Amino acid sequence: MKSCIALCAAAGAAVAGGTGPDVIVGDLTGPTQWGVVNGISSYSIGTTSCNVGTAELDWISNSNRHPVIGQNIFRIIDGRIEQLGQSYLKHGFFALQGNLCGACTPSSVGGQALGVGCSDPYGSGLNGSQGGLGPKSDIDPSTGFFAWPHSQINQGGDAIFKRCQVALADLDYDAQQAGDVTYLGEALYVAADDAMAGNDANNASYRLMSLRPNGEDFGWNGSTQRTKPAIMAWADHGLGVNQPDPNVDINTFDLPDDGVVFVGSNVVDHGDGSYTYYYAIENLTSDRGVGALRIPLGPGASATSFYFNDVAYHSGEPYDNTDWTASVDGGEVVFQSPETFAENADTNALRWGSLYTFGFTSSEPPMKGAAAVEYFKPLMGADAEFAADVWVPQGLEICNPADLAEPFFELDIADVVEFLRAFGAGDPAADLAAPFGENDIADVVEFLRVFGAGCP
Repeated sequence: MKSCIALCAAAGAAVAGGTGPDVIVGDLTGPTQWGVVNGISSYSIGTTSCNVGTAELDWISNSNRHPVIGQNIFRIIDGRIEQLGQSYLKHGFFALQGNLCGACTPSSVGGQALGVGCSDPYGSGLNGSQGGLGPKSDIDPSTGFFAWPHSQINQGGDAIFKRCQVALADLDYDAQQAGDVTYLGEALYVAADDAMAGNDANNASYRLMSLRPNGEDFGWNGSTQRTKPAIMAWADHGLGVNQPDPNVDINTFDLPDDGVVFVGSNVVDHGDGSYTYYYAIENLTSDRGVGALRIPLGPGASATSFYFNDVAYHSGEPYDNTDWTASVDGGEVVFQSPETFAENADTNALRWGSLYTFGFTSSEPPMKGAAAVEYFKPLMGADAEFAADVWVPQGLEICNPADLAEPFFELDIADVVEFLRAFGAGDPAADLAAPFGENDIADVVEFLRVFGAGCP
């Protein structure tokens, strides 16, 4: 796992690059609003890339050896962050050799590569040009590979086709002016040589946006936050513009043989004995994606008023937009894709370049716990999930770790049955001893020990 601190830097500051090609988003420009169709407004965001690595970055047109550029729009509202829209991918075709990010050593092959330290601007009009936009489903984000030509090359359509699509119902100028909502844009570059060099964790940057009085157009608010994906704005501006939320906790996962995923959580204390728990997962470049999120509940903790937000696919992408399900099962809150990969490879999974938001309300205050993030795509010989440290409801006080089932404050056969169930299911409730993160004989020995000790 890589530390967020090591990956994040603000605009204007020097960004320490990796060995080999290393592309980042040096600046977000524009944006352009293209029009509205059936209550959906479309946008494109200009991007200036920088190669902060030690080798030239391929930028060869009419091939699969150039970067692709995704554009996204988000909002922070009521203690959570959620994605409002996503675009198709702009395919790179020529690299200028600018100096936005520092001293530039121009490429030895002209516009077919981005030189070391050099920058290349693509304006918002260019990034919204429909013929050069291709679907995200063509790309393996963990390797940067795609087949050329892409599947929708040179196709155009109405004002919103392929562009970053946002429902007008999700835009509220008055709420923004009252400080109740904060908008932001994000761009992300994916490139094969960057991924091969292991430099794909810093490829996204965000910038705050300001909705204009007409409720449709955006301007910018502040500078581009280089190498910081959108989810980081949740902590940076969670209580309003330039007002960090210290409760927001975000962890970065550089996944084995895959890409990068960020997992965050927050708790809103309503002051009436109830708490709303929010979770956000931003899949930056994981090809396996995410198919489920399981959050443990403390003994007797409740979970109601489930919340879920995804981002719509459009313009011919093959993916289904059916919402995830939410339930309480075996002492966990479970958010789950409508179908598994085996059932339907095109179901609504949390795929790369997108952020999904989850939530529920509980009467129990927070503590730290381990959520299980399940991969969507299986991979032979690889883990099916990974653990993320998040806020969870702590539940009722119990007399010792073996007190797993009602009636609490006494140890009886119900606790034994619950331990056996949890152990067999791989439930974290049975993970009582090191090594944590797996259920093994050490947990059985520890359960027997604490069960034998009894309650005070």
